[in-house]
Amino acid sequence: MAILLGIDVESSGLESKVDRIIELGAVTWDSDTNMPMQILSELIDPAMDMTTSSDRFELPEEITAITGITSEALSNYGVYERDVLLRLDEMIHHADYYVAHNANLFDRLFVQEAYNRHSMILVEKPWIDTITDIRFPDAIKTRNLKHLAAEHNFLPGFSHRAVFDVLTMLKILSQYDLDVVIARAAEPTLFVQALVTFDEKEKAKELGFKWFAPEKIWWRSYKASDLEEAKPKFGFNTRLLAGPLE
Repeated sequence: MAILLGIDVESSGLESKVDRIIELGAVTWDSDTNMPMQILSELIDPAMDMTTSSDRFELPEEITAITGITSEALSNYGVYERDVLLRLDEMIHHADYYVAHNANLFDRLFVQEAYNRHSMILVEKPWIDTITDIRFPDAIKTRNLKHLAAEHNFLPGFSHRAVFDVLTMLKILSQYDLDVVIARAAEPTLFVQALVTFDEKEKAKELGFKWFAPEKIWWRSYKASDLEEAKPKFGFNTRLLAGPLE
């Protein structure tokens, strides 16, 4: 048995060092009973960290369109980020693992930046990223949570709202052997560039490589064991990158 702490954040943008958490959802999950034990769900108003009380944090319209969260909602219902982190710390005390969907490239980064911002220490525990650490059947191509829920025969709650996404993620995870997922999470994640010509780019795209416009390259991440299995399918040269591209 393991106690998992599922975490999801909604944010004002995609850059963890610039943008801010606007909602945090966390669930302490007992993997033996597959049930939530504790639930945390709060809107966070970044204006509370601003220098004057008259400051108001304005959300980009595209974020409101995705999440349904408005600047007015943050002003009326949002709480101080540090208070949420203190409550999260209480949940961390019970957990063996952190779990997030896209932890390595998103949620983990935003949570760490929040702790740094308040001169707090995020307790070191292993992370499980359900995008990379669950080995989904080959027939399941999507990694969108809403679509993954449908592939696993249930309908999720409100999508792009933090605590609902956490519960969706944990219910999906509960359908897999947790020991296998934990072992896979311990494997190194490698970041691979596809060295393709213009005519070969569709092949890279079909294999899950994505275009990074600033450096004009195709890349994706692989678990070490997956990369060895995938290499015969490439048909083009590759090279390892130092880390993920953001």
